[in-house]
Amino acid sequence: MPSYEKISKGKYKLTVELGYVGKKRKRKKRTVSAKNDTEARKQLVLFEAEVLSNQLIDESKMTVEGFYNQWLEKYASDHYGARTLHDTKKIITNRLLPDYGEARIKDIKTIHMVHFFDDLKKNGKRLDGKQGNLSSSSLKNIYKAINALFKVAEEWELIDSNPCEKVKMPTVKHKKSEVFSVEESKKLFNLLKDENLIWQLIVQLAAVSGARQGEIAALEGKHLDFKNNVILIEQSLVNNASIGLQLKSTKTERTRKISIPDDLMKALKKLRATKLEQQMEMQNLWEWPDHLFLFSNEFGKPMRPDSISQWWIRFTNSQKYKASKLKTIRFHDLRHTSATLLIDKGVHAKIIQERLGHSKIGTTMDIYGHVLQDAEKSAANHFNDLFKKA
Repeated sequence: MPSYEKISKGKYKLTVELGYVGKKRKRKKRTVSAKNDTEARKQLVLFEAEVLSNQLIDESKMTVEGFYNQWLEKYASDHYGARTLHDTKKIITNRLLPDYGEARIKDIKTIHMVHFFDDLKKNGKRLDGKQGNLSSSSLKNIYKAINALFKVAEEWELIDSNPCEKVKMPTVKHKKSEVFSVEESKKLFNLLKDENLIWQLIVQLAAVSGARQGEIAALEGKHLDFKNNVILIEQSLVNNASIGLQLKSTKTERTRKISIPDDLMKALKKLRATKLEQQMEMQNLWEWPDHLFLFSNEFGKPMRPDSISQWWIRFTNSQKYKASKLKTIRFHDLRHTSATLLIDKGVHAKIIQERLGHSKIGTTMDIYGHVLQDAEKSAANHFNDLFKKA
């Protein structure tokens, strides 16, 4: 029988019993807001009708592909950002469904996933046509996507347990990134003096703050704290192929405050003033009325994040850059440069973690462990004087 229970003022828990599957009791629950018992009973009737109508689907025969389609319709768009959803769909449709799409989801066991992930380690599993094995990061991304899918199936009580839960997640082996030294960074900044001011500021921000290109593209005037020389990183821009630019939270959904040098803040302050003038001049033609992006066109439309790395490729391929004898690195490696320079200066790993926006310090240690180890060795040299003979 359906039932309701008042759990606090204005809050009720609704329960609909669905009998037993073997020895396991099945029920659906929902917490709702209701003014009184009468309103709670009305909501219970509606909830029971909804649950029973969904029971018309024979869950015992649902295939992995059938569940995937339900997941897309009723879960994915509300819980994933555009880029993450795109990557997750690509993994599931290209990796999981060809092997297990027609299998009943309740029949997928841990051993199947053990074989599945072990098979991915073999040569020839790349989808780009290139030779070689999948990287450890690719394996981890595949695991995360499929594990998340089966986790929802478990939450929806379509399976008793997640078959990926007891499969050991692949360990990511971080490659040593190419970075600039202090002298090389100075040389880069001098080389940029002939470039447009916008590009000068973008590169300087990347090297100083360690911000990602999507976070830099999403910077607004409101994120500048002139008094304390601090920028606030709280959002990121992504380019969705179907609907265009979208604002979302940062990769780890964390807001962080980053101190930057005086001269860089002064330049950003001037840029903000220019943007305010453009906004006043354009008025109704301003494309993002509620936003003042620092790196936007004259109509307030922010630049696409990928246009930053595209410009960087053109810049590093220019004759001027090649003549400078600077090594060629990725734009994202400016982020690694920022972290490495701080480590060389003895800045604590916890502070570097906060600046980069890593959710766990273990991530920082994994990526920059070799640099930290070198810094630790050099730190021992400071104690040499204690052991020198008089």
